This record gives sequence, structure tokens and C-alpha cells, in this order.
Amino acid sequence: MLKILDIHTYYGDSYVLQGISLEVEEGSVVAILGRNGMGKTTLVRSIVGFTPPRQGQILFKDIDITHKPTYKIVQMSLGLVPQGRRIFASLSVLENLRVGARGQGAGTWNEEKIFSLFPPLKERAHHKGNELSGGEQQMLAIARALMTNPELLLMDEPTEGLAPLLVRTIGDAILQLKEGGLSTLLVEQNLPFAIKVADYTHVLSKGTIVYSSTPGELWQNEEVKAQYLGI
Repeated sequence: MLKILDIHTYYGDSYVLQGISLEVEEGSVVAILGRNGMGKTTLVRSIVGFTPPRQGQILFKDIDITHKPTYKIVQMSLGLVPQGRRIFASLSVLENLRVGARGQGAGTWNEEKIFSLFPPLKERAHHKGNELSGGEQQMLAIARALMTNPELLLMDEPTEGLAPLLVRTIGDAILQLKEGGLSTLLVEQNLPFAIKVADYTHVLSKGTIVYSSTPGELWQNEEVKAQYLGI
């Protein structure tokens, strides 16, 4: 589904991603873990075209998207749940969903399916984005991305700032999406959360992948957790 081949990404003269390679197979959830400032969000920005890599290659559905403009990448059925949610504060829940709506027919995401996945959004359908709680805003950010009917979902820190009950809600939603066959690249700092939903994990430090394993193997590796995740 997604192949990242030795990418190197810069912000000006700042060398951020220093040879990242990984793969997200169809229907899987791959988690990228690491402390703040290690390059996790830059990886997402590189994939979606906000900050294209200077070297290396990114393949989505076997098509080279390394230097495609963002709108063309998104049109290929790649959805983004950005860090900080970035919903439209002045629009209602329904309006936020309809902004992202694309595609039609059986199996596609629509308002009914969204409200089934996230019932609180149905109750708040006519409330503006800035009237929602942090957890409701995160549900809406995920829902808006789903309304584009993606084949691959990029999620950047979806549990950031959320209470444990809401973290569980987001986790349950990701597992439902995985059961439905959606591929996901998940950027997270919350290790217990990532362990529960991911099929494979990579640990990022100073722009390089320093450890890769199954979630269970990472959970048992106290040295890696202490050195790179602060646990």
C-alpha cells in the first residue's frame, strides 16, 4: 500500500529525516513512536507532500508520489488526520463532514456510517467546531478524513491531550477501521495505546528508525523503551 524508500527531508538547512524506509501493507496499522522533535510529524508531511523529501522515494499503491502536489496525493485516496485536529471552528459538525465528502456508492463513508462509528458526533451535529470538547474535535478530525473515503489513513498524534476514556474510544475506532480493511500509518507517543492497535512498530530518534518490531516485542524491550521513549 505504502512504501517509503530511504527518504531524506530537510527544513531549509536543517536535516530532519535521515534515511527513513518502511512499509505499510494493505489492511495493516503501522505505528511510528518517538519523543517530541524526533521527526515523526515531518514523516507525515513528507508523505502527504507538505515537505517533500530531497532524496529517496515514496510509493503509494505502486505509484511514485514523492514530488506530487498534495491535492493529487489526496485524490489518490490518502486521508490525513493532522496533529492538533485542525477542524473548521466556525463550521458545524455536519459542515465539517461535508467539506471532506468525496465518493459515493456502497461501502463508502457517509454521515450515517460516521455517526455509527462516533455516536457523540450525531448528538452534536449542529454544533460548531469550537463548541466541541477536545475528544469530540478529535473524533471529528478522524471523521472528516474518513469522509474522503481513503484507502490509507495518516494519523498524527490522535490521542494527544485526551482523557483515558476518550483514548479508548479512539482506539476502538481504529480497530474497527482495521477490521474494515483500512490501512493506517499511526504517529504516536502513547505507547500502550499504539501497542493495542498496531500490527507493527517503528521507533524514531533524531530522524532515523532505531528499532522495528512487533508491538509485543517492543513492549518487552525495556532498554529501547527507556532510551528512546522515556518509559
